[in-house]
Amino acid sequence: MILDELIEVETAGSHTKQDLRIPLALYMHRNMRKFSVCTWSVYPKFDFHSEFLVERLIQMHNLVVLVLYRVCTDDILEAVGTNCHRLEEINIVSKLGLVYTTNEMDKAFNALKLKFFVSDVGLFYLRNCRLLRKVTMNRILRSHSGGCMMTVAGIRALVKSLPYLQNITYDDMGLVISEQMEDVQQLQLTHLCDFHPRPTNIVAAAQLCCSLQHLCLHFPNQSTVCTAKEILESLANSSLRVPILELIHFPFCIEMARLLERKGNFLRSLQVESTDYISLRAVHLIGQTCLSLRNLQLKQPLRDVNQSSSLETYKLFHTQHIFHNLHCLHLDGWNWNLAEVLPLCLLQAKHLETLFVTDMFSQKDQDDVMANIISTNPLQELKEIHMHTRQISIATIRYLIEHCPKLTVMSVVESANITSVQVKELRYEVHQKNLDLTITLVEAEPLG
Repeated sequence: MILDELIEVETAGSHTKQDLRIPLALYMHRNMRKFSVCTWSVYPKFDFHSEFLVERLIQMHNLVVLVLYRVCTDDILEAVGTNCHRLEEINIVSKLGLVYTTNEMDKAFNALKLKFFVSDVGLFYLRNCRLLRKVTMNRILRSHSGGCMMTVAGIRALVKSLPYLQNITYDDMGLVISEQMEDVQQLQLTHLCDFHPRPTNIVAAAQLCCSLQHLCLHFPNQSTVCTAKEILESLANSSLRVPILELIHFPFCIEMARLLERKGNFLRSLQVESTDYISLRAVHLIGQTCLSLRNLQLKQPLRDVNQSSSLETYKLFHTQHIFHNLHCLHLDGWNWNLAEVLPLCLLQAKHLETLFVTDMFSQKDQDDVMANIISTNPLQELKEIHMHTRQISIATIRYLIEHCPKLTVMSVVESANITSVQVKELRYEVHQKNLDLTITLVEAEPLG
C-alpha cells in the first residue's frame, strides 16, 4: 500500500495537461491495494467519468482502501460492491452536479441547487463489502431535488450488514441505531456522532455499542424533544465508558458535573463547547474528576464573567495531581480568566505538548502568568504553542523559544506588544540558530 501511494503521487505529478484517463489506465492495475482520486483531483477541470472508473474497478479485486471523494455514484458503488470484497476502508462522498430548470422561454438556467449521485441503491451494493471497517460519507442528508439521495433507512441497513464496521461518518447515527434494531445484538462501532441527541439514542448506544471509544453529541439550537440537561443526565446514568467525549452546545451545569463525576475517570480526551460561561470552578471540577485526561478543549461564548454559576455550591477539593497527564490544552472563546485558568491547568502538566489559547477580549497582562507557570513547570515537552491573545509580549515569546527545546510550531497575534517587525527579526534569529521552528503571525480580528 505504501508503494502504491508513492507511485501514485509520482505518476499524478508528471501529467498536467493531457487527459488523465491515459495515465490512470496505465497506473490502475488489478493488484492494487489502495487508490485515491484525491491524488489526481489537483486538476480541477478533469472530470472522473463514472464509466471509466467502473471499467477499471471491476478488475481491482485486491483493493483494501478506496477513496472516491466527490466522484462517487451509484454505478461506481455497484462495481465496487460486486468486485471489491476485500475493502476495509472507503470514501463515498457523492459526486456533485448542478440542477438546471427551464424558464418560460424554454431556456435552461442554473437553479442554484446541487444534486447528488449516491442513494440507497449504491448503499445496497456496498453491503457486499463485508470486511469494511470505515465508511466516509456525506455527513448530512440532502434534499433529493434534482438528483438522488440516501435515507436513514438505507444507512441503517448498511450498518446492520457490515459486521466489522467501526466508523461511519454520518452525523445522525443516534437516529440510525435507536430504531428498527431489534434483530441486532451488537455493533462494532467505535465512533458515533449524533447531531440530534435524545435519551433513547443514548440508551441504544449503551446497549448496542459496547466497543464505543469516541462519542460526539451536538445539541441543536432549538429542540422540542428534550433538553440538553436531560441528555447529560441520560449519559451519566448509562453504562457508556468512552475515552473520547465531545459535547457541543451544552451548558456547564449540575448535570454536567454529575456526568464528569461518574465518567471522568474513563476520559482521555474531552471537548466542551459550552452555552454558559466556563468558570474557574468548572475547570477545577474537570481536573479533579478526569485525572487521566490527556487532551482538553474548552470553548465558551461571550458572556458576563460575573454571572452566577450552578456549580457555586459544588464541593471541590485540592489535588496536587490535577491535570498532571495533560498533553494538549485548547482554550477558545471570550473573557477567559487566564490568570487563574492557565496556572490551574498547566502547573502540573509536565508532559504538555500543545497549547492553544484564543481570547481577544482578555484585558490582563499574560507575561506574569506565563512566567509563574514556567518557574514551576518549564514546559520541556512543549512542541506547539498558539497564543492568540493581545496581552503577551515578544519577551515572553522569545523566552519560550530559548527554553522549550522541542518547540517546532508557534503562532502569535499581531498587536501593540508584538509587531510584524519584531516577528521578522525573531524569524531571522531562529534561522541563524538553525532551529526547526515555524513562527506564524496572525492578523488580529477587530474587537468591534
